[in-house]
Amino acid sequence: MAPRRKLTGAQAELFAAVCHHYINEAESDCNDTPESVPIFSHLSRAQRLKLVADVAIGMLCEDESLPPDTVQHNSTFMAIIQILFTALEIEVDIQDDQGDVGEDLLNYDEADRSCHPRTAQEVEDIKVKNALIEHRAEKNLKKLKKGKDVGEFHVEEKETPHGVEDMLSAANQLNRIYKGGAVSKRERDSIRPLNDDEKYAFRWRRLCDAALQQDTPNNSTFRDAFPLCNVNFDWRCAKCAKWYMALNLLLDTKLMDYGSATDKALITGEVSYKSYADPSQLPRVKSLERNINLLMKVYASSWDPKLLAIDQRRIYAICSNELYAGHYHRKWVVGFHEVCVARGINFQEPGKNYQARLDIFRDTKDDLIDGCEYAFGCYEDEDLERVHRNWRPKEEGPKELGFEQRTCSGPGKPDRFSSALSFRFCWETENLQSCSRCKAVLYCGRECQVADWKRGHKNVCARLAKERKDKEKISQMAKED
Repeated sequence: MAPRRKLTGAQAELFAAVCHHYINEAESDCNDTPESVPIFSHLSRAQRLKLVADVAIGMLCEDESLPPDTVQHNSTFMAIIQILFTALEIEVDIQDDQGDVGEDLLNYDEADRSCHPRTAQEVEDIKVKNALIEHRAEKNLKKLKKGKDVGEFHVEEKETPHGVEDMLSAANQLNRIYKGGAVSKRERDSIRPLNDDEKYAFRWRRLCDAALQQDTPNNSTFRDAFPLCNVNFDWRCAKCAKWYMALNLLLDTKLMDYGSATDKALITGEVSYKSYADPSQLPRVKSLERNINLLMKVYASSWDPKLLAIDQRRIYAICSNELYAGHYHRKWVVGFHEVCVARGINFQEPGKNYQARLDIFRDTKDDLIDGCEYAFGCYEDEDLERVHRNWRPKEEGPKELGFEQRTCSGPGKPDRFSSALSFRFCWETENLQSCSRCKAVLYCGRECQVADWKRGHKNVCARLAKERKDKEKISQMAKED
């Protein structure tokens, strides 16, 4: 499992922008650990930045090898795609909240007819399903803690070549991104010029649109197969689902070579209560734990606090087209920029010179090492000991990977800080007792239990008591999306 080729042009510019974006996301602990890529997300912050730097170099620099075909580098590539999805979603949400920035340009196209308000019965069924899954997950977790052997993780190989089948399946399911044909050149040319606020408001969508337009029949990995230049939307589209479909085809299905179905299944997919409730997923959970613990232990033994920000600098040097830095890195940024100018490299021109910039970084990193013990965004006079304490990598991962502590099923207690809308859940996690009849739900005390009985538990308690022992049925529930 590894990328098939380097990225160039607009696709390289998009990838570089996401990697550069990750410098600040990781430092601020904001949207930096996508749940759908558990190996990447459970590593330490410093280790994740190193992996992003490695993958950026491998995908963007023409004289370097492609990223290593390892579980950690492949996980990082998949995480970068998810980080892009999050950035897109935030951009759309912010613009929707602002309303007046580029509002006349937005294109929501067709309504999503699949959305409809849930009926009371559907809500009740969901509550029952979640309670059964959480209860069974807790039971299976206890067995794992006692040393139950769940076997090795393995996924049967498919008979058809990897990638092609995925693309055909995606095309059948996602024809909405092609139906009606591509946005014409005439329509694109007729779009009015954007002001600076609008350019920023559509930044990620404009980058993604340019990357999709580069995927022509001649440039596509599969010649003439679903060229993404023919999608039926452009950067004005406010439908995140369409962007996810198209970008997943571009950066995953068309670009990644899945040599093993087991590797692919190991790398992608959230670990949650469902993973523990489904016995067939327990080998994956244990395999993930082993991989994460090994990777963390190896990295922690080699981490040097004096070079804390070296990988942030690597990413910045290759991927950024902005001149900025925290207090302790200004000297390095200025020095790096001066060498770029002396060698005729336009630092602020996006989409070019990745290899030349990497070469300059390598030539100058030892001469401009001052301040590298501080994180890239640190302000003046920050406590270095505190910085190192926050960044120091752990030597092992969580004991119960992806298993969040269960909470009280009651409605909680209102207080003067609670709104009417928030008074629906109790977040208590300590000293919980199960319902004496169904054993499937937990309560922090009698007050919450009585309140939950009145608001609906009395309608499902008997059903939960009957179904909680049906392991096969609950396993099937956990497999459902």
